Amino acid sequence: MSQKLNAFVFIMLKPAAANDIELSNFIKNKLSKYGDIKHIRYSIIVDKEKISKHYKSSQYSLWYPFIINYLSQKAVQIFILEYYTDKYEIANNSNYSSFGEFLKTQVIGSANLCKTKKHHLRRLALKKATFLVDNLIHSSDNTEEALKEIRLWYENEPAVITEFETKALRLFRGNR
Repeated sequence: MSQKLNAFVFIMLKPAAANDIELSNFIKNKLSKYGDIKHIRYSIIVDKEKISKHYKSSQYSLWYPFIINYLSQKAVQIFILEYYTDKYEIANNSNYSSFGEFLKTQVIGSANLCKTKKHHLRRLALKKATFLVDNLIHSSDNTEEALKEIRLWYENEPAVITEFETKALRLFRGNR
């Protein structure tokens, strides 16, 4: 029986998590309870142009220059998390508009560290991060955003881009 892909998200572990093997393994282990981890890339050195494109929608926010400068020339980890409805069960998943929203609300937590709860992954940033804008992890909000981020971060890997463009097309057409 083939599995039914329901969604995928792009994940980036920011420097405080990417450079701490124990912490990055803990985060990946926790996320793997909700989906299959694909195409992990370790020690990706972030260039200013790429991270500026990544956060372009936030370019007018107060934190934008801080996160751009902080992440530039630092190592991050990236991967894609695939969610299959027949393999992973998410409690009350009908309450969320997307898999990404579920992850951010129930697993990862708010980007504002003061609003995180004890069980959120970002709560660990209060202990581990060396810079306030390093909330440990970025996750796309939905499949459409994930696809844009995959195109950016895997730009030199056309097979990965094609794989997820094809998967997105199937998702948008209803898994036909």
